[in-house]
Amino acid sequence: MSNRTKLIISILVVAGISLLAYANIKYQRKETVSVRTQTVVRRDLVARVSASGKIETTRKVDVSASISGKVIHLPMREGDMVEEGTLLFRIDPTQTQTLVTQFQAGIRSAKTNIAVAEANQQQAKIEYERQKTLFDRNVIAEDLVQRARSAYEVEIARTNGAKEEIVRLEAQLKNAVHDLTKVNVHADISGVVTKLNIHEGENAFVGTFNNPGTVLMTISDLNHMEAWVEVDETDVVNLRVGQPAEIIVDAYPDTVFHGVIDRIGNSPITETGSNQQAVNFEVVILLTDTIPNVRPGLSCVADIITGTRRDVLSIPIQALTVREPEDEKKNADGDDDPSTRRRNRAHEGIFVIEEDRAFFRHVTTGLTGERHFEILSGLEENSDIIIGPFETLRTIKDSTLVEKNKGGKR
Repeated sequence: MSNRTKLIISILVVAGISLLAYANIKYQRKETVSVRTQTVVRRDLVARVSASGKIETTRKVDVSASISGKVIHLPMREGDMVEEGTLLFRIDPTQTQTLVTQFQAGIRSAKTNIAVAEANQQQAKIEYERQKTLFDRNVIAEDLVQRARSAYEVEIARTNGAKEEIVRLEAQLKNAVHDLTKVNVHADISGVVTKLNIHEGENAFVGTFNNPGTVLMTISDLNHMEAWVEVDETDVVNLRVGQPAEIIVDAYPDTVFHGVIDRIGNSPITETGSNQQAVNFEVVILLTDTIPNVRPGLSCVADIITGTRRDVLSIPIQALTVREPEDEKKNADGDDDPSTRRRNRAHEGIFVIEEDRAFFRHVTTGLTGERHFEILSGLEENSDIIIGPFETLRTIKDSTLVEKNKGGKR
């Protein structure tokens, strides 16, 4: 073989090798997936439950009238501070005073009737005794004695009836006098008049149970406030009395107020005529901070802290994905046994990068923070994991070549 032939063969071999290498590189580039990655580190986690609601006072009194009548004196205005025992308003006492006067007169008249009844009773007694003496002497017939005794018993009954009338009238007088004390309505607690539904000259009517239309004013103790929030059914099971909370009032968006859970509702909130599917429970948070110029009804948002972890392994929430076990894939067409399906249920895990390839690793998660999951097992610190894109995490396979892009925030 000549030197020229050998040279040509060498050139062709080198060209073939180069072509194969180029094709291989081209193929690998085609099969390589670009991913965003992040290094697993330790951090502090805080789990929160967010809920919206209103600021309310821990103690308030709805004031209603105990008797009906015209309001003739109303010194209070909405927003006024009142002390316990302060006169709030006065109802016209004319009608009640008239009843008192009538019952007093009725009692005096009844006492006169008693005196007359007692005199008639005494007279009937004398007549009965006289008739009885005559009968004992065989002077008169027995029927005359019976008539006299009957007349005497009638007068006794009349006297007793007159005395009972006194008792009845005195009871009515006592009730009228008590009603007379109700014309002056005083504050039962110290606080602020937060609602005023009556004006001087208007008629007040006796309040009925659970009828907001008969509430004339509301006095609230603003020294102790609560946040009443509605928590979703999926979150309320994680709440406990005493858990801390951070409250942001819409009127003070840059200030965080603190509190603790005081009460957790046991029954869902129901709204009349509502067809909503969401089920919420009322949670009451006692504020430990003072809100300046607070008013009941202010809108707020509460972040309830349900758990904290210090210096734990964690991953971004978006890094966690789900894969079916291989056994389930193999038996998808054959085994319908429920126990097998339970054993083969989908695994939660993440994709770890080793030697430029992605490998699925099953992990056990713990606390859920605002943007991270706590990792209890299945992952080591400083591992590189895939955190996106979402579509890549959903479709990527084991051993896929990847190209790292450190775009994720820690």
